[in-house]
Amino acid sequence: MHDGRIIVLGAGPAGMAAAVTLAEAGQRVLVVDQSAAPGGAVHRAPLPGVTASGLPAHRRRWSALMARAARQAARIDIACDTRCSGVDATGAVLLTGGLTRLLRPRGVIVAPGARERVLPRPGWTLPGVVTAGAIQTGLKTSGQPPAGRILLAGSGPFLLAVGAELTALGTPPVAIIEAAQPLKPAALGLPISYWAEAARYRLSLAAAGVKVLTGARLDTITPGLVANITTRHGKGEFQADLIGLHDGVASNDTGLGAQSAIPIMRAGDGREVLGARAAMQDGTRAGLAMLATLAGRPAPAEPTTLIRQRRAQARLARLYAHDEIGALNSLPKDTILCRCEGRTLADLDALGRSPTARDLRLTGRFGMGACQGRFCAEWVAHFSNTQDLGRPRLPLRPIAIADLLAVPTTDIGD
Repeated sequence: MHDGRIIVLGAGPAGMAAAVTLAEAGQRVLVVDQSAAPGGAVHRAPLPGVTASGLPAHRRRWSALMARAARQAARIDIACDTRCSGVDATGAVLLTGGLTRLLRPRGVIVAPGARERVLPRPGWTLPGVVTAGAIQTGLKTSGQPPAGRILLAGSGPFLLAVGAELTALGTPPVAIIEAAQPLKPAALGLPISYWAEAARYRLSLAAAGVKVLTGARLDTITPGLVANITTRHGKGEFQADLIGLHDGVASNDTGLGAQSAIPIMRAGDGREVLGARAAMQDGTRAGLAMLATLAGRPAPAEPTTLIRQRRAQARLARLYAHDEIGALNSLPKDTILCRCEGRTLADLDALGRSPTARDLRLTGRFGMGACQGRFCAEWVAHFSNTQDLGRPRLPLRPIAIADLLAVPTTDIGD
């Protein structure tokens, strides 16, 4: 079980930057990722024969990082198609999938990226309704847009990015429904790189005649994928074949605590949502912090680049602020909150005021599906006045008995 390596969970920009930093300092590293290849959401590896997409500047930085990783191949092991089910108090890490092992490394850096937020709405679980992130993943891997009419709705600059990618592939969305009104004077304080990226997306969408409705909310989706919206000027509707929802991002920190016999650190959007521009810098910061901790030294000061990106992201959050609480509080009682188990707001109300984690999971079945509350914990907490659903716990996700049986007996007997 004892392993002299440092485990990095996540092979995106932050995770690979942490791994390279550690390896260049002489450490042995095991990088684990559930995808088929390194890259994370930003640099999702395309299928053979498909050209990689994304902003040229981001691609250049990623290529340079992977070249550094290649030079450290003797010290960096990468296990793809592999999941981590948690780190216990003794420092044991259970890996399943492509690499099934029970290891106790010298330390762990957690870099899973961000999770996509989607507000519950009537009809959001209908066939043909997905996240905007899922649409982008399909674009990056296949290079082909989905067929039919596509509607994007929710809030955040990511909607513009996905809309522009669809447009570039010849299938512009029928509209983008944006709940906020981000074109405010405060936007002038954003870095020029943010402005340049937004302008590129806006020009592409305008040239294709895509409507971007701001201050508009998608209220309900009815069978047949009719999206009913409320705008500043009244009600309206759009017919679509595919609807992509997105209501911002949050750190993907569900489940994994920090209390262990080995040092555990977070990096990238899994620690704090600072965006793709800051991911590699934060991975480097985490790698240096792990080196300092293992050597008994204080962690180095945070880079100024991260401080600048934090300010930019805070300004961006203010620009995209809207009445999210009002939208939640107006939901009808039959709205599904937990997609995995099909549990509704009425089911949550039936548990009484301030239910315990046991009530929520055992009786209510909230957060008991494959995502283990990553989608619903935020909304359950809002309506039930309890944060227990997303607290650290092992395992992070359901484990098949076959996975446990596949762990080498040498690991278990250590």
